[in-house]
Amino acid sequence: MIYTVVVVDDELPARRNIINLLNPYADFKIIGEACDGEDAIQLIKEKLPDIVFLDIQLQDMTGFDIAAELINLIKVPKIVFATAFNNYAIDAFEYAAIDYLLKPVDEERFFKTIEKLRKDLKNSTDIALKQVQCLIQQHLSMESKSQKITLEKDDKLYVLSLNDIIFIETGERSTNVVSKRGEFTTSFSMVEWEERLGKHGFFRPHRSFLINLDEIDQVVLWFNNSFQVKMRGSGDKSIPISRNKIKEFKELVGLEA
Repeated sequence: MIYTVVVVDDELPARRNIINLLNPYADFKIIGEACDGEDAIQLIKEKLPDIVFLDIQLQDMTGFDIAAELINLIKVPKIVFATAFNNYAIDAFEYAAIDYLLKPVDEERFFKTIEKLRKDLKNSTDIALKQVQCLIQQHLSMESKSQKITLEKDDKLYVLSLNDIIFIETGERSTNVVSKRGEFTTSFSMVEWEERLGKHGFFRPHRSFLINLDEIDQVVLWFNNSFQVKMRGSGDKSIPISRNKIKEFKELVGLEA
């Protein structure tokens, strides 16, 4: 039987390494490769491969982000994660019964992966789905335990949880964090804040704001069918929704079109 494979890694040498290691195995056929998350998701949806060799840290998203998309496919592929870092997350892969490879990958370790894949590919799609779901839940559980942000004010350091943050606003050469524990001025750019918080329930409705979706108090219809939001604990301050973000915002808050 021939098993189809897609290789995803943002580094060409790493993709070549996996492809070269796969070449001796005639029952594994490479049908595509991708260098970023968006292309990978699109490719996998089109090709529906049996196996995906997936880098954990891509430029635009993580392997876990991609895995979360794959569990919705009509055919859930087996996932072999690749990582350059031998850290605590490796344990999650073991428990989820989905293999991992530590880069650079050697032939002996790769042979064990091939043997494992041949055995696991006999399992049903439902088993593969449960494996991916298990991995994602374990990752999110570990990740949530470490989500703290320390900010400085009046020569004191304050440790905030992500749900303490109500919204962040661009200031002059700084960003202002409005939280349940007061306001803080930071040197982080809005782009840096968005990269850090965008996967944790925060949304950038306007270039000058990043909001905690759980802290929205009101959605106000504004002129020309535009919207503004008011956040809990922020008085009468209104935050605009850019026209190019309205559709995404409606979907996120369950607002009917």
